[in-house]
Amino acid sequence: MRGPLRYEWVRISTVKSTWALMALGALVPAGLALFVTWIVNAAGSEAGGPPEGAGTAGFAGFLPLTAAVLCTIGAAAFGQEYRHGLIRITLSTYPRRTPVFVAKALMVIAVIIVAAVLAIAAMVVGGALGSALAGQGFVWEETALGLPGLRGVIYVVIFSLMAFAITALTRNQPLGIILPIVFAVLVEPIISAVAFVLDWGWIDWALPFTGATAGVNAEGLEAWGHLGVFLLWFLVLAMPALILFQRRDD
Repeated sequence: MRGPLRYEWVRISTVKSTWALMALGALVPAGLALFVTWIVNAAGSEAGGPPEGAGTAGFAGFLPLTAAVLCTIGAAAFGQEYRHGLIRITLSTYPRRTPVFVAKALMVIAVIIVAAVLAIAAMVVGGALGSALAGQGFVWEETALGLPGLRGVIYVVIFSLMAFAITALTRNQPLGIILPIVFAVLVEPIISAVAFVLDWGWIDWALPFTGATAGVNAEGLEAWGHLGVFLLWFLVLAMPALILFQRRDD
């Protein structure tokens, strides 16, 4: 297992897009957090400023953007090799396919954890700078650095793994990137709107991305339950992806 892990680390660390995406995944949400916090605080509470305790919800609101950027790293774990035909070199070097698949998944997890932690820290700093620019002083969103922050990291990791699994399943990197984003920002909000009209209170437990976002904001077992459902959806995609990777002629 050390060989495939070392091989995958060399691959992912020598691709310039990995570092560019990690920087983008932190800077873009941080910039938006700064701007939104500045505008809201400058407007004041009488003009629609945030109520007390709204910090965690605002922090979670930027997570899908971070995940949408970083999921490209997950998709590239297989997508780049299939796109350029390098998967044949990988499998010639390490013919046992299961360790290759697991090594890719583990390296994606490791890189995305680091990237997500940096992104959340950058969001907190951006929010504090926005408060300072609005004349409110530096207000640090400490909740983002506690359990909600941990759940936020898990959310981003699983989101990226969804892109990883879809790409491994379809051998199509653009599809692996686009599908999770489309479902997260378009398909599931439409389904949630219909469910609201029909009073389907259980829908958050069936939709992976909507439920996971709710899990970041929730507390106790409910929060971890939502993230568990999100992980289950990943496994539903990852298992057939692994089976096909083992059997098909790449």
